[in-house]
Amino acid sequence: MKVRSVLGGIGIAQSSAEGRRHSVAAQWIVLASLTYQAVLCLIHTQVHPISTAVVMGSECVIFVVCLGVLASRCNIAFLALLTASFAYLLVFALVRGHVDPKSFRDILIPLIFFELGRQHADEYSADHLLNAVVMLVLAFALFELLFLDAFTKLLNVYSYYVSQGNIQYGAAWAKDSALSLNGIRPEGIGRTILPALLGSHRVSSIFLEPVSLGNFSVVVACWALSKPWSEYKHILALLAAAIVLIALSDSRYGMLTMFILFLARALLPRKAEFTLLFLPLICIASMMLLAQYLDRSYADDFLGRLSLSGHALLDTDLSSFFAIDGSEINLGDMGYPALLLHIGFPLCALLWCAFWIVRMKDEHGSRMRAYIAIYLSLILCVSGSSMFALKSAGLLWFLLGSRARSDEARTYRTTTWKPRKEHGGRYAH
Repeated sequence: MKVRSVLGGIGIAQSSAEGRRHSVAAQWIVLASLTYQAVLCLIHTQVHPISTAVVMGSECVIFVVCLGVLASRCNIAFLALLTASFAYLLVFALVRGHVDPKSFRDILIPLIFFELGRQHADEYSADHLLNAVVMLVLAFALFELLFLDAFTKLLNVYSYYVSQGNIQYGAAWAKDSALSLNGIRPEGIGRTILPALLGSHRVSSIFLEPVSLGNFSVVVACWALSKPWSEYKHILALLAAAIVLIALSDSRYGMLTMFILFLARALLPRKAEFTLLFLPLICIASMMLLAQYLDRSYADDFLGRLSLSGHALLDTDLSSFFAIDGSEINLGDMGYPALLLHIGFPLCALLWCAFWIVRMKDEHGSRMRAYIAIYLSLILCVSGSSMFALKSAGLLWFLLGSRARSDEARTYRTTTWKPRKEHGGRYAH
């Protein structure tokens, strides 16, 4: 009996050590997904030009490492959903006569990062990671704001995107700007948040684009507002950081979504969260209705983007609705039409239902899912690709996965600190 007990103890210790290694690896994978673009831009500026192939290769490395960590504890539901999604895309690739690699990539990000968080993270490790990331992002944002010349000498964002063919020389709004194309508000549009104080410069921090910084800020707000009020100090600190970053990036989407999230936390009853299941349909119907009253002239403002997407939805035929035809069309900021053209309604419906079927650990997880539903539904109204940007999407799905129930898997903290409420701290020793 003693021998069996000793052997059993050794097995548990080895399992715990392996779990801690995987937990640390998971956090490094998420950190890599957040910073890989900034690292590549640094190499491009200081060492050697970076092409699109290198960026794609870097993403593939992150995906492969992530799948390697997940392979240690495979989940049947995850494998079934991943297989069904890829089988669907392959079938439609045969029907179209060509493969759309972006569709496979876009589907892979939420699936593997959600599963990474579900298997190898808990609230403590997710909090620990998010706190560190927020401080990193804030530090670089202030560096860019206060020392712009030094920032652009270190990271020539404009040249980095030109080398990938995303933009052409001479396309910048501001002459001789080394920022991204949307890093400066053009004349006639101007900054929305604190224009007299911050000018036309939109801060991007490690994300290289202000749009992604605004999206990151909303993700931070979703996590903060989903927490119980007993953690009010942590909630206020995260919300303060999110508000500062939204102001620096001049994210109009972030400002509006933050306001809606505050209303949701204050007014949305716990049992009514599942009504958000129909929010994408409400958004689509609203844009189509708006398009009936507005012409097709495009203005780079909120109503202009909604109207443009609404007209694109009205023009969508049955073949485009099921992603049979038109996947090669670039729809820019028209999120819902682009999603239908590249992925199709059946797969969108399957993944959206799976999103709501997953069981969450507690009310924190349920609220987080509800707020992420608001984030996703609204971002598709004004943006066609930022929802799938790895530098913000990886963290989003990892955080949500950390709040999902995992009956067959254990989570392991990366330190020996344990939560003990009787000592008055959230994570007392």
